Amino acid sequence: MSVPIRDVLVVHPNAGRRAALASALPSYRVVAVESKTEAAFRIADAAPALIIAPPDDARLFLRQVADTAPDALRVFICSKSDPAGLAELMQSAAEGHVFSVLDDALSGPELGRTISHLLQHRGSAFATVLPASYAVHFECNEQSYVARCLEIGNFGATLLLPGDLSAAGFPPGAALEGLRIEREGHLFFKTTWAHVQRAQPVTDGQGTHLRLGVSWATAMHPPPPVPGVTMEEPSEVVATLRKALRREAVLWLQSEDDPSVQLRVDAPSVEVVDGVTVLRCQSSGMLEGAPGDEVDLFFEMGGQSHSGTCTLIVNDPDGKMVVRVPRSLVIRNWRSLPRFKPDPEHQFLISFQAPVTGQPTTRAPLDLSVGGLSFPFDASSEIIPAGSRLEASLLLPDGTSAGCQLEVRSIHALPSNGRPDGGLRPFRAGVRFSGLSQSARDVILRAFVASRCAAVSEGWDVPFANIWHLMEEARYRFHPDYPFGDDSVLPVLQDTHRKVYSTGDLGRCLVYTSDRGLQGQIAGLRIHSRTWLVQHLAVRPGVRRNEQVSYELSNLAVEMGEVQPDIEFIRYSWRKDNRWPSRRIGWLARALETPGLSFLRHFSYLRLPLTGEAPPRREDLPKVRDGVRTDYVWIELHLRDRGELVRVLSEDLLTDEVDLRVLSERYKAHGMHRRRRVFVVDGEYTPLAVALSEEGTPGLNLLEKTNAFWLLVPNRNHPQARAATQALIQRCVEHARERGRPSAIALVEEEDVEVLEHAGFQDLGRFSEWIFHRSMLRRVTELWRSVFERLGGAPAPDWSTEEGVE
Repeated sequence: MSVPIRDVLVVHPNAGRRAALASALPSYRVVAVESKTEAAFRIADAAPALIIAPPDDARLFLRQVADTAPDALRVFICSKSDPAGLAELMQSAAEGHVFSVLDDALSGPELGRTISHLLQHRGSAFATVLPASYAVHFECNEQSYVARCLEIGNFGATLLLPGDLSAAGFPPGAALEGLRIEREGHLFFKTTWAHVQRAQPVTDGQGTHLRLGVSWATAMHPPPPVPGVTMEEPSEVVATLRKALRREAVLWLQSEDDPSVQLRVDAPSVEVVDGVTVLRCQSSGMLEGAPGDEVDLFFEMGGQSHSGTCTLIVNDPDGKMVVRVPRSLVIRNWRSLPRFKPDPEHQFLISFQAPVTGQPTTRAPLDLSVGGLSFPFDASSEIIPAGSRLEASLLLPDGTSAGCQLEVRSIHALPSNGRPDGGLRPFRAGVRFSGLSQSARDVILRAFVASRCAAVSEGWDVPFANIWHLMEEARYRFHPDYPFGDDSVLPVLQDTHRKVYSTGDLGRCLVYTSDRGLQGQIAGLRIHSRTWLVQHLAVRPGVRRNEQVSYELSNLAVEMGEVQPDIEFIRYSWRKDNRWPSRRIGWLARALETPGLSFLRHFSYLRLPLTGEAPPRREDLPKVRDGVRTDYVWIELHLRDRGELVRVLSEDLLTDEVDLRVLSERYKAHGMHRRRRVFVVDGEYTPLAVALSEEGTPGLNLLEKTNAFWLLVPNRNHPQARAATQALIQRCVEHARERGRPSAIALVEEEDVEVLEHAGFQDLGRFSEWIFHRSMLRRVTELWRSVFERLGGAPAPDWSTEEGVE
């Protein structure tokens, strides 16, 4: 439930600003007037619950309001660049008037949220605390201050500063940076910033002090966001907008000329008029602009913000508006990890002591992830402000408990569903975990998988022989070093399977089971420090791959990478002659191409069996040496110059990471091997060619990508380029023999195939590979779902000649 719906009085001489303020409060009955004289007549007729006004003549207006609407919440809209207005508000505070101040530069959504929070603040719990026990530290205008806390609530506090400080140093709206509250020396609350609402000198038995009323945001500042992902496919833009309407997301329109004028639209609908897709809506205010002008559209949905530019088609004085649907949408994620709602068989409870009252509290999460959760609380009696730090215990479905620390990142009102207020203020608190054990994280992940698909479970303890036979039945043929029928390889693959996928840190194996047994499997591997490789998809014949099994396994494998907080990139690869992934994933890669965030490449896979004696070493080839740090610098700069930044970041090709030292230690901790060797042929000034030779425990990847080499040849037209390439190939083959490998594997560009074939390598086909940033993941899963929905009614194709996604 929420604050009772009562009248809100908006006073402002600017018609556009009045309309924006009225539009920002769609849940309230708003009366908007031009002058304070007209406002006085309105107040005499009916006292509003909230009055919003500019700061001019604030003292006179407050004295009038005190008589006619003593219980109204008073809010002044004042720009920080308005010295006269700020001076008037300071004088008003000095006279003892109580009011709140909002920055005139706030956008429509921010303004609406802030005003709603002020109304909620009014009905929220506010506790008086012992000042001697609560020390408050903050900075204002680059000066550090120490105060005492008198009162604290969910949205603000009352502070006491030494009396030698002037109220002029803390004007309304002044920012207090890095505010933290310590109780008996222990930090229990911290926020990035708070705003002064009022400053007033007071005198008590201990002398004169400066009393500050401050408010803070209901959400902590998120970490710096990655660049927004741009959705450019017209059909996808329209589908996203239709989905937003189905989910009843709030849509806002903003004038490009005046960003402060933003209007919430009512009754939006998407229609096609004369072949043009338009958004038809109704606005409570007037957005200045003529047909043909551009306006900005934005909305939030599913933890993401969406924004785009529209063309105004109709803008009638009565509020009827028609705009052309944006050609593109920019998407940003507000939450770094996906959350899920626990099903009845996987119930969790979070227990803690309330930060101010110390009251023991236990709540069932509304949703959770390995990184955090949200739970409900009653803001009329409980104080859990955003920024609180709590010691907590998480009760797991099996009855065990795990200790952790919670940081409250946000609090937001829950919807009232139109019911009248009954004194309750239900809010949801979003918290972030720290110090949660790996065993508890694994329990959450299992519940996450079960919530997505009950038929899917983790498969690290499934005998690898069962998975191997599933692959054989599914005609998963392409792993040349591990032929079917040779069971001697199974012990090695079983050992690797157990070590990699039992940790959860290096990889995850997912299996799909039914009453007929194992039906499908897929795996995800941390192939590089920040990259999750989706691999080894296999589905039993007779199962319709274009429906449930492939979709569930593919999506979950990607999401299992996303729940690893340090994974930044997801990587797919497939054979180009494999129709299913080439059509489906290839289409996704092309549709979602985003420079700087995604990378689609094609390469050839070549293999040289090492079963016979080594051929004589060619001494006429250039000298090959091991790479050193200066070579690592060259590799990074070379790839950056080629525009392959995503490859640099996703394949640990930054200067300090080329040798995989950090990743090697991670694998070593689990009894595994992972490393990279660099071989170089020098030119006159820069390398003629470089080979990146990967090393890894056998079976990490069934194509042995972790035991293959790549070539970098900056100038193939150089007279010595071919000889340099041949020398590197010879050195990489020797390196494979030194390590006891059954074959040497090369992953190279098409221009290098002929040189490798001349060296005896067999070309086993072309591959495609798509690497994309985690910020794109939710769009990928949404489009992936739409692909399978469209294919849902199609007849089952013949997959007898297909091979699984690598």
